[in-house]
Amino acid sequence: MIAEFRNYLQNIKGYSHQTVAAYSRDVKHFARWYRDHSDDARWSTVTRGTIDAYVTWRAANGHAAATTNRALASISALYRYMQREGMDVENPCRYESRRKIAQTVPNTIPYADLEKAYEHATGVTRLLLGLLVTTGMRIGEVLAMRWEDINFATCEIKVHGKGAKERVVWTLPQVLDEVANIVPAERRWGRMWYLTQQTARNMIYDALRPHTNAKQQSPHAIRHTVATRMAQAGVNTVTIAKALGHNNVKTTQRYIDAAAVDVQAALTTNNILQA
Repeated sequence: MIAEFRNYLQNIKGYSHQTVAAYSRDVKHFARWYRDHSDDARWSTVTRGTIDAYVTWRAANGHAAATTNRALASISALYRYMQREGMDVENPCRYESRRKIAQTVPNTIPYADLEKAYEHATGVTRLLLGLLVTTGMRIGEVLAMRWEDINFATCEIKVHGKGAKERVVWTLPQVLDEVANIVPAERRWGRMWYLTQQTARNMIYDALRPHTNAKQQSPHAIRHTVATRMAQAGVNTVTIAKALGHNNVKTTQRYIDAAAVDVQAALTTNNILQA
């Protein structure tokens, strides 16, 4: 069942390799736990009581509330898949089972530190920083960029996001000038680079480290910074969610509570390189 579920997430839903791996890991962990705690461990015998017992066990064994809630979301997704396939099962995961999570402030990087890192960076590292800082894209989305996704006249970039969903973001002419200068002619079709995510993360970390004491020095911290910057500029939740490619505005709600602003204006007039 888990293999079929994994295939569905990857080939039908279009989830990334990392997301599919996380879902699979969560349901496998639950399956192992259930086999150890039940004499009749089948997917059809899981009840809400089973899920509550699993949540209690995880809490007693030091699992964080956030990871437990993610595990419940994965299990719930598996049952929705089984129902989609016509199986006679009930989804045992209820919202009441979710553990409460203390509100946390997203890790950001001071704008001045990002500016210093950008000014001192060169080559592909500088280009990656410029794209991350001006668009708020995920590092995986930056690495998936294709030459044909860029409209150099309007500074638009078509983003291939999670779940095979597309959106448009805007960057600055100076960043696209660097794209044109750095990306060789032979890569001006299909994907523009062949960096792994880990290599790209290391490059960003090495560029940020000399210029900031921020708690996190990563592409995702830059993404948090862009979202926070937009929130401080008065951009509303739905607009930020659209710009960042969030599927649920609840993901975005921690950043903002303000009035509507055009997506292009938010990304082109409130980004850090023009602060």
